[in-house]
Amino acid sequence: MFEVRFSNQAEKAINKSDPKLKKRLKELFERLKQNPVPAREHDLRKVAGEKDTYRIRLSRFRTTYTVYWEQKLIRVTKVKRRKESTYKR
Repeated sequence: MFEVRFSNQAEKAINKSDPKLKKRLKELFERLKQNPVPAREHDLRKVAGEKDTYRIRLSRFRTTYTVYWEQKLIRVTKVKRRKESTYKR
C-alpha cells in the first residue's frame, strides 16, 4: 500500500474546493493508495518528459502526481481547475 502526500499548493486547492469535489478527490486518493496507476478506471496520462509523473482528469479538474516506487510514496503536486480557454486552439 502506498502513502499519499500533498504539496502545499495541492493541499490549499483541495481545502478551497467544494464538498462534492473534496469527496471525489478523497475517493481518488484512496484508490491511488491501492493502485498508483489506475489507467482503466480514470482518464490517466503520463506527463511527457517526466519520470513516473502522471495526470488524472476528474471532470474539469486535473490532479498531477509523482510515484516513488521504492519508497511506496505518491506525491500529489497539483490539483487545478482547467478553464474554457485551456481547450481553445
